[in-house]
Amino acid sequence: MAETTPLFSSKFYFIRHGESVANAAHQFAGQIDVELTERGRQDAVDAVKWIKDEDIGSIFSSPLQRVWKTAEPAAEAFGLDILSVPGIMERSYGEWEGKSIADYDRGGKPPGGESPAEFNSRIIAACEKIQGKQSLLIVAHSGTFRALRGHLCGIDTTYDVLKNGRPVVFSPPRSVNQKWTCELAGAPDEDMFIGQ
Repeated sequence: MAETTPLFSSKFYFIRHGESVANAAHQFAGQIDVELTERGRQDAVDAVKWIKDEDIGSIFSSPLQRVWKTAEPAAEAFGLDILSVPGIMERSYGEWEGKSIADYDRGGKPPGGESPAEFNSRIIAACEKIQGKQSLLIVAHSGTFRALRGHLCGIDTTYDVLKNGRPVVFSPPRSVNQKWTCELAGAPDEDMFIGQ
């Protein structure tokens, strides 16, 4: 059996799911199991183009269908199974789910949902348990990305929204005094966030 490596021990890749019907409607999806749009299905196919030359050895996905269906083209391209990780599902937005993003402050705690701190703790705890054959690919949500970027890179991205279907590479620090870095795979100078 191939040697496995913990997620936080080496370079790994991350893809946010393709455009969902909630994204297109500018609504909080949270843990509602919404579908991809036609554009979102194309995002999933296009994502593979940015990492096709990388040595992906394991794929881990949120079980929500918008993410799982985004992971499927990568799994097919690399000949790998997708491993489900429920702990990396999007933040629970409680009573805000299905409602307009413009009407609520994502920095607060929604009734019946998770605060940013609670969500970040859940994501990091789940990611600390992930081990696989290098290089690891995580397919999840913009919120999952924000938690990882905050934890590894020390950058608060509470209000940033990662582009759909664009792979990001997380690279470990080169010395003990540095933080991790992240950039779009194949396009390091391009902005990784959707304009707000």
